[in-house]
Amino acid sequence: MLSRDLEEGRPQPRVIIYSGKGGTGKTTISSSTAVALARKNKRVLIMSSDPAHSLSDVFNMSISRNEPQKIEHNLYGLEVDTIHELKKNMSGFQKFVSSSYQNQGIDSGMASELTTQPGLDEIFALGRLVDEAQSGRWDAVVLDTSPTGNTLRLLAYPEIIIGGNMGKQFFKLYKSMSSLARPMGKNSIPDEEFFNEVNVLLKQMEDINKFILSPEVTFRLVLNPEKLSILETKRAYTFVHLYGINIDGIVINKILPTSKTVGEYFEFWADLHSKYLMEIDNSFYPTPVFRCQLQRTEPIGPDALHEVSKLVFGDQAPDKVYYSGKNFWIESKKSVHAEEHLEMLCIRIPFLKEAETVDVKRMGTDIVVTVDRAQRIITLPRALYSLEMEKYVRKDDLLRLLFREVPVDKEDMELNVNKNVLNKLRSLRKMKF
Repeated sequence: MLSRDLEEGRPQPRVIIYSGKGGTGKTTISSSTAVALARKNKRVLIMSSDPAHSLSDVFNMSISRNEPQKIEHNLYGLEVDTIHELKKNMSGFQKFVSSSYQNQGIDSGMASELTTQPGLDEIFALGRLVDEAQSGRWDAVVLDTSPTGNTLRLLAYPEIIIGGNMGKQFFKLYKSMSSLARPMGKNSIPDEEFFNEVNVLLKQMEDINKFILSPEVTFRLVLNPEKLSILETKRAYTFVHLYGINIDGIVINKILPTSKTVGEYFEFWADLHSKYLMEIDNSFYPTPVFRCQLQRTEPIGPDALHEVSKLVFGDQAPDKVYYSGKNFWIESKKSVHAEEHLEMLCIRIPFLKEAETVDVKRMGTDIVVTVDRAQRIITLPRALYSLEMEKYVRKDDLLRLLFREVPVDKEDMELNVNKNVLNKLRSLRKMKF
C-alpha cells in the first residue's frame, strides 16, 4: 500500500527499527539508543526479534521472552519468543500442515518440525512490535532485528503470502471451494479453524504494513566501514525504500581511530576506514550518517551503553526523525490531446542506476517491481485503477510508470451496437413530449 495514514485518534509512540549485517554492532547501537531515551524520562521498550538474542548479553542480565521486563528506571526489555508467538496464534494452521505431512508418510516428529513455515516467525515478531507500540505503555519502542537478510524477508513475507489483491481474491475462492468439497469426505481439505487463523494472519499483515509506513516509524541501518558491509547495506537501503519505509539514519560503527601510535598493521586499516567513510557519506546522501569509533572496552551494561549513545548522537535527541524522504508520488502529465488522461507513478529507488535488471509488470490492481534480486508487489492507488500502464522508464534513482486512459473510438462504439436499437434511440430523440 502507498498510504502512510494510521488509525485516527490513536497516538503512536516513536518506533526505531535497527538492522544491519551480522557483527556490525546493531544490538549495541539499538540498546544505547533505548538507554539514552529512558534517561531522558521516557518510557522505553527495547525489543529483539533476532532468534540468537543478544539483549541479555549486552545488558548483562536475563531478559524475559514473554513479557517486558524492567532493566532500569523507565527502561524495559523483551526478547521475542517467535516459536511461542507462532503456537499461540496459529495452532490450527500448524495442525493442518502437520497432518498433511503425515498423510504423505512423514514421521510425526519431523512433520511437527516442518510446520514452522519460513518467515512466519518474523511476521509474529513484527506483530508483537505492533501490539506493544499500540498498547499505550511506551513513549518509544526500539527494535533490534536479526541480520539484514532475515530483516528484508521480514518486510517482504507479508506481501509474498498475501500476493496483493489477486492473492486475497484467490484465498477467498479457495475457501469457498473448500467449504463445498469438505462434505464430500475430502481428508486433505482444511477445516474452518485453519481459514479463520489465516484470515486473522492476513488482517495482521495488513496492520503491520500500515504500521511500518506511519511517519513515527523509521529504519536505521548499522554498518562497519568495510567493503562487504557497505555493499550489503546498499542492498538493504534499496530494498527498504522499495517498500516505502523511511530510513532516517545510517550509523557507522567500530571505526578505527586515526592514530600513528598503533603500529603499521592498524594504521593500514585506519586509512582504509577513512576512505570508506567518504564513500558512505556520498552513497547515502541525503540520509544523515552518524559515526561511532571502536571503544577500548566492551560496552556492557546501561552506563557503558549510555556513553555509546553520546558518541553516536552527541547532544541531539536519539528519537528525532532525522530525515523523511518521499518514495512514492503521482504526477499528472500533459498530453498532446486535451481529452487524454495521463498519470505518472514515480518510485524513488536508491542505487537504481547500479541495478543490472529492472522489470515492471501489471497484475490487475497491482504492479510487480523487480530490481535485481529484490521484488515488491505494490497495490496501485485507486486513481490509477482504470488506466492502462503503457511503459516504464528508469533514470538515475527514479522509476517512472506511465499510465494512460485509452480513449474509446465513437465509431467503434456504434458498430458494436445493434443498428435497429440505434435507430430507435435516434427516433426517440426526435419525438416531442
